Amino acid sequence: MNTNLPFQFISVDSAISLLDARGHVLTLMDECGFFLCQHGSIDVSLNDKSYLMKEGNVYYYMPSTYVSILGSSPDLEGIVVKCNIEFVMPLIQHLFDSGHYLTMRDNPCIMLSEQQRTAIERLAGILNDHLSQAEAVSESVATDLMLKQVILSLAQSLFYELMFAYKSNQGVVPQAHNAHDNIFQQFLISLFKNYKQEREVTFYATEQSLSPRYFSSIVKERSGHSALQWIIQMVISSTKQELANTDRTIKEIALDFNFPSQSFFGKYFKQYVGLSPKAYRRQVRTSKE
Repeated sequence: MNTNLPFQFISVDSAISLLDARGHVLTLMDECGFFLCQHGSIDVSLNDKSYLMKEGNVYYYMPSTYVSILGSSPDLEGIVVKCNIEFVMPLIQHLFDSGHYLTMRDNPCIMLSEQQRTAIERLAGILNDHLSQAEAVSESVATDLMLKQVILSLAQSLFYELMFAYKSNQGVVPQAHNAHDNIFQQFLISLFKNYKQEREVTFYATEQSLSPRYFSSIVKERSGHSALQWIIQMVISSTKQELANTDRTIKEIALDFNFPSQSFFGKYFKQYVGLSPKAYRRQVRTSKE
């Protein structure tokens, strides 16, 4: 069954399962999700702030974050669910305003109560069983569609349970959603999809039929950062990851991010990082030796 689901469920029985191919960084520019630590411990860093997670901790990661795994115990066990931003953002809109979204992004780790953990593990187990069933069966189109809807409903229920746990533990109170919240949320959705190709505020403002100045003022009002600052952050964070953790050439990275030339990319990168792409890559790799 080809479900084309907007999320991925991973049972973790070793630290390696959480790492990327190089064993250093989780790339999170266009996805979000959570990690429930069920046994052992893991030390992670979010934008240079460290969190030591132990049994019963949940770590929520949001798009546009940069997460590094600093270490873990050999007996680490847990559950990871990764979600596409298009799946999660509409659900978040029903629960939190944009300020709460940013609170979760900056305060990603909570300790579950025994009741919360039982509920989340139960839902995660049922979801995983249905995913296994979807991989095993080859039924009629109607049955396939029905099973997919069951899986999506279970995933939504799990997500809501996680959001309820976060609200209960952090004291986040949902607020009425207004037009400015919607503009900011739609900007985030578009940015996570288009940041590699579109770096101009005008593109994102035009999508919502707004002037660039008015659009950027709303983004800054809701997030504390202008639209251009968000765009730059996305591009620089992502290109830093490419330079630090891949063997792609600087020219290949420049083309992938829609820069007109390697030279133009180099000037853009140095303007905001203070180093050329080549110097940054050399510095990062020297620090890892």
